[in-house]
Amino acid sequence: MFKKILLIFAVFLIATTAFAKDGIDVKYDKKGKFYVYKINLKELGPRIRPYIVQEGLKTAREVFKENNFDFVINGGFFDPKTAKSVSYVIINGKMAGTPFESIEMIENLAKEGRVENVLNRSELRIYKHNLTDSLKFDIAHHFDPAPKNYYLAHSIGGGPMIYPDEGMEKEGFVKYDETGYPKIQSAHVLKKRARTIVALKDDNLYVVIFSNFAPVSISEAGKKLEKYHFDKIMAFDGGPSTSLNYEDYEIFSSNNEQRKVKSFLIIQK
Repeated sequence: MFKKILLIFAVFLIATTAFAKDGIDVKYDKKGKFYVYKINLKELGPRIRPYIVQEGLKTAREVFKENNFDFVINGGFFDPKTAKSVSYVIINGKMAGTPFESIEMIENLAKEGRVENVLNRSELRIYKHNLTDSLKFDIAHHFDPAPKNYYLAHSIGGGPMIYPDEGMEKEGFVKYDETGYPKIQSAHVLKKRARTIVALKDDNLYVVIFSNFAPVSISEAGKKLEKYHFDKIMAFDGGPSTSLNYEDYEIFSSNNEQRKVKSFLIIQK
């Protein structure tokens, strides 16, 4: 049975603050406020990729159990009404999700002058070398080209980028009026929320969870992560979508249950 890590009421209050297993080092505070999963890319890189639900939506637990994955976190944005992705997802070089699945959203963005900003949001990318199949992980914007001699094998969009450039306005999450007031705000980026964050440093991918015990805005998340000196940082979908399954532990943040979402980042067996 899973040991649930409830983001609203504390049930995970053990004294241990770190453990490591099979290329994943885990650190967390004993009050369930903050979690850091350090994933060794040299060891686990070939097993990391996006996953998208073909029909409807599923919880991280469902994806974790049905596919016997080692690790699952929630991914990009989606339309809960239509169960369609509104973030780009590429799996094995093929488009698996795109904002254009919601024409209504694109039309509304056009009226607001945000289409290009939203289409060029940040994404976690996995490149493969054209000759050797060696991997390179990066956080980039959707319109950015692949490095020389590499092609884009996998990617999962979300946003905004947090470091080295905070991309809330550039990526269309916030639009200000002439007085500097945010007249448009997407994904509650200016509000304190649970957050799912991914970061890169050296040969490691980091998954950072801010729980509802210590919710943060995007800017606050960036400030709190400065001490880690990450090379690049971006957000995935957060708030009630924040969810994770690893070993016999799970994180969830919505009504004592994981929220059903569209896309995930997973580690295969």
